Amino acid sequence: MGCCHSSTATVAPAKSVQPEKIDDFNDFDDDDYVDVMYSQLFKELLTRIPEKDQSTTVSYCSDLYTEMNLTDLIAKQPDLLDSTNLLRRKIHDDNPFVSLGLLMFEMDSFERAEYFFLKAISPETDDWKHLSAVYNHLAKVYYKQEKYDKSLEYCHKNMDLLQKNLPIDDPSLSVDYVNIAAIYQKQKQLDLAVHFFQQALRLAVRANQPDEAFVALIYNNIGSLYNEQKNFTQGRVYHEKCLQLKEKLLSANHPSVALSHHNLAISLFSSRRFGEASNHIQKAIDITSKSLPLQHPQSVTHVKLRDAIQKQLS
Repeated sequence: MGCCHSSTATVAPAKSVQPEKIDDFNDFDDDDYVDVMYSQLFKELLTRIPEKDQSTTVSYCSDLYTEMNLTDLIAKQPDLLDSTNLLRRKIHDDNPFVSLGLLMFEMDSFERAEYFFLKAISPETDDWKHLSAVYNHLAKVYYKQEKYDKSLEYCHKNMDLLQKNLPIDDPSLSVDYVNIAAIYQKQKQLDLAVHFFQQALRLAVRANQPDEAFVALIYNNIGSLYNEQKNFTQGRVYHEKCLQLKEKLLSANHPSVALSHHNLAISLFSSRRFGEASNHIQKAIDITSKSLPLQHPQSVTHVKLRDAIQKQLS
């Protein structure tokens, strides 16, 4: 399923206030050090973009720009140096505008991330893999901003691009189907969400070496959607499949196994199968009593469901 393709032209950013220079590094707190890391990486990326774009970029990101040498400061702080190197690797991309977008995304500066990702889209490019990555980045930006229609637009653009360049049943497409399904779920378009999760599942299980943790996640999401649609019989089927995989993959006392028992108990409780529901929620409580604090939100949620089930049994 595709969608209309909007223009990817970027809008010139408004001029920002002039940058403040840092004069003294002696009394920094943790937030200041994070700012130093962001400023250093911004300076590095600034040198990689075309010269004609540098002035506008400095104006748009004036809070990050300083002429001071931050390299020596970072080198004197081992934790800051490690964090900077880690983030430098995380945001690395051959296109410096993509790297700038990733830096802004890490800063939760989503409007600026959008701006740089859009600048990274070139009509001349024939690198469909790189374009696919940029579409994915934009979809994430809009998702974070709760602009779900825009997020879907770029998810579908990406899917159209992938289907032109990959076999239609390529298992790698399962991740993209999950992304689309998650947005439809946010929009409460539950039938569409189920459809795309099912598409993801169909491809994920056909991989040469299926990622069983990923398959379990899809099972869980489909089961929860069926529960939300009050189709508790189908919800139970998928939560049972999820639980079977998690018990295979995880330790017996893993909180995620307890969550699957909880979700299965919901399906059973809503189907008025109170005895079976009670067994599963008790297993969830037994697991979290060994792996989570008593007042942990997950533990509290299990107890609340157990109490609701016991009322029906009394």
